[in-house]
Amino acid sequence: MKKLHSSWVAWWLTLALPLAGCGGGSVSTAGPSSPSLPPAPPTPAAVVLEGVVHSGQAAVSGALVQIYAAGSSGYGSTATALLSTPAKTDSAGSFEVTASFTCPSSSSPIYLVARGGNPGLAAGTNNPALALMVALGPCAGVSASTVILINETTTAASVWALAQFMNPGANVGASSANPQGLANAFAVVNSLVNIATGVAPGPALPAGAVAPAPELNTLANILNSCAGSNGSTGECAQLFAAVTPSGGTQPTDTIDAALDIALNPGQNPGALYNLQSVGSPFQPRLSGAPTDWTMVVNYAGGGLNGPASVAIDQSGNVWIADYYGAVTELSPLGQALSPSGGFTGGGLNESYGLAIDAGGNVWVTNQQSPGSVNGGLGSVTELGSSGQVLSGSGGFSGGGVDFPVAVAADSSGNIWISNYGVSTATVLSNAGTALSSAQGYGSGELNFPVAIAIDAEQNAWLANQGATTVTSISSDGSQVNQVPCCNGPSALAIDGHGNTWVANFYGNSVSELSATGDVLSNGYTGGGLLRPQGIAVDGKGNVWVTNYHGNSITELAGADGTSPGSALSPAGGFGQAAGLSLPFALAIDRSGNLWVSNFAGNTVTESIGAAAPVKTPLLGPAQEP
Repeated sequence: MKKLHSSWVAWWLTLALPLAGCGGGSVSTAGPSSPSLPPAPPTPAAVVLEGVVHSGQAAVSGALVQIYAAGSSGYGSTATALLSTPAKTDSAGSFEVTASFTCPSSSSPIYLVARGGNPGLAAGTNNPALALMVALGPCAGVSASTVILINETTTAASVWALAQFMNPGANVGASSANPQGLANAFAVVNSLVNIATGVAPGPALPAGAVAPAPELNTLANILNSCAGSNGSTGECAQLFAAVTPSGGTQPTDTIDAALDIALNPGQNPGALYNLQSVGSPFQPRLSGAPTDWTMVVNYAGGGLNGPASVAIDQSGNVWIADYYGAVTELSPLGQALSPSGGFTGGGLNESYGLAIDAGGNVWVTNQQSPGSVNGGLGSVTELGSSGQVLSGSGGFSGGGVDFPVAVAADSSGNIWISNYGVSTATVLSNAGTALSSAQGYGSGELNFPVAIAIDAEQNAWLANQGATTVTSISSDGSQVNQVPCCNGPSALAIDGHGNTWVANFYGNSVSELSATGDVLSNGYTGGGLLRPQGIAVDGKGNVWVTNYHGNSITELAGADGTSPGSALSPAGGFGQAAGLSLPFALAIDRSGNLWVSNFAGNTVTESIGAAAPVKTPLLGPAQEP
């Protein structure tokens, strides 16, 4: 055999450079211009991305696999297909992407969708209803070394985490104002499932957290009943009929079916449970039908000790006031960012209320203080975004602070505090200087106020637990208005229309007031309302309530619903098996996750993808980011 000339070999080696992945680079085919060189042999294509598609434990052959970059023009906006020709799985379910692709940016979240193919049935069988997916994360973090397995478990984990960013057709997208919420939602997938093995839970789950692996596996078995069939023998028809909400459009593939379940978790839980595929390939699974399909993770650590109020910062970190003298901070994935005993000092003691201002600083009410601080009548502690004390050793106590319970920040940077001890409201500047008089605002017009919220005009609304009223106070304290409306109001939240929603602890109901203080309802009931303690409004205006004695969560239709105040949760509320224990308060993050403090359980429960995303920190009415 003739020996190749050394210069030709050197040129051939330059062609073997690896293809670029998300960067969109390509291999140069330019070579020496000498006509004496022989034609270059074909260059083997470099693998940019590879993986396997399974339905249950069976390989899916002939499936088409597309890579998508999430849209950025709105929630559920059309995603961008990155491959001009989808990859196709072989007889072992394996696929390879050998053509470089270009992402909109290195931070663009990308995900894979596999459609159609033969899920291990007779030769020539194709299931057009099979659609499976996996969310990967930012484009820059994906390479040829990334191990990927797409199955029903990765599909369920991806759909629940991304539910508030999805539309039918497997379109995932966010508004240009909420890239953080979308990025955090993608990251949650890696807590729920291992994308390399398709097994729950995932490697990002914090130590000590309790993941919903049995529920996730049960949902995977339900999807497998359709995905593992030929698509035309009845299994898919039963699934699609069971998941379709009243007045909704029936899905045509398994991803859209999963999305219907995630967005309507209280619909037909028993019927869906009974659809699990024969043999239930994903284990362990639930031993019986749940009351709903909300997916929750319970977190401990970071000093949780009598957790009360909850607030979310701009990055999605979760801050919790611990009654027993500490503040806990968790990452968007539930990892403890505060020490094992929480952030302490600065006068933290009997801490109920917590709010975050526009600068990311954390304000906490201390119901009582040592006698040397404000005569023992409590104080307000300010922490920096890293947990450092900014308010001195005893906290702030000017402006009439007296057994403070609740706190809220307005968009101007002022801090409002409800004083349970003397039934007034205190206002502090962002520097902690008292803006209200030494007696506070609203004297004689409040009655043991335990909650406070700020409207778009920067008026404060306070819930008077010792009466049947809610009181509004203008930003300068000059105007005070009492509204008879309620029965033991314990918490309140303001929607985008300026309506105030009030949780009635003694009335087992929720009242609604207009922006001008007109009573729109003295009390909506149902949906599991039982001693409601905390309340929040999501980005679409729906109302979420913690049931302190019901150990559940209620969802009510908001002002834009066809029937405002109607129950959207089951009769016992959502999360009856979630491990809630005297749920005190809740907050909604930019990814649409609900975070609930369990006062008796020393834990925080995250309900994944349950609500419409909310702009954080909360400064006034709830807004969609």
